[in-house]
Amino acid sequence: MNRLQRSFYCLLILILSVLACDEAEIHQIIDDITSDATDSLGDPFEGAALQNLNWRWQNEPPTWTHHEIENIAKWDIGETRANHLFIEAEPNRNLWTTDQTHILYQEIDTDVLDVETKFTARWNTTSGVTGLIVKSPADDNWVTLKFWARDATARGFVQFHNKPDYSANILSGRQFQIENHGETDLFYRLTKAGDTYTAWYRAQETQDWTHVGDIEFKLTPPLWVGIYAGNATSSKRMQVEFEYFRDNLNPITN
Repeated sequence: MNRLQRSFYCLLILILSVLACDEAEIHQIIDDITSDATDSLGDPFEGAALQNLNWRWQNEPPTWTHHEIENIAKWDIGETRANHLFIEAEPNRNLWTTDQTHILYQEIDTDVLDVETKFTARWNTTSGVTGLIVKSPADDNWVTLKFWARDATARGFVQFHNKPDYSANILSGRQFQIENHGETDLFYRLTKAGDTYTAWYRAQETQDWTHVGDIEFKLTPPLWVGIYAGNATSSKRMQVEFEYFRDNLNPITN
């Protein structure tokens, strides 16, 4: 629980105490208020803090010095862009044969999953990555719906794959090239039914989903599901602004 949420709950308890609610009633009211956020994987990324209490970081972005810009907060909620999660990736963090990316994840153990996100990627690096991921730490493997940001010639690709196995010449998945370079908005959706993963993307909310493909791949639970960002080169920049993380099977209701 973050500081803002703790302050809110303390104030709520004080108000309810003044209203002569007993301890059981106070806990029930707080449980009712927080149940949507804790039961759902979703997070609207609104306000100034993560709303879902179950988020964890792999390689949480630090405050660091890069180029001529000092003390950049490498991730924030609402500061860089209102009602968005902002991540600027450190150099030399890729998701390919290994994973060094910044992953914001929740741990799950379920056979059924349906999540989506919308993000804006801005880059001048020749190789940056972001997207949705389901990862098994036990297997050191994953299924990802990735945006691979490239140079001006290659622009960028929507990719859907697991961890490459060059010794067995295995890379499950597909990719599509996008039209823009330097900045793009994309909607991503990833589902899981048993060991079958299905991916879609679209460039605008009014468009129909484009089916990227299906991957049959077994991952050992517990699994991490979430979003990530990485700059695969040693220079330049990869920035991502996520508008929301949506759990379509258990959406947050207000």
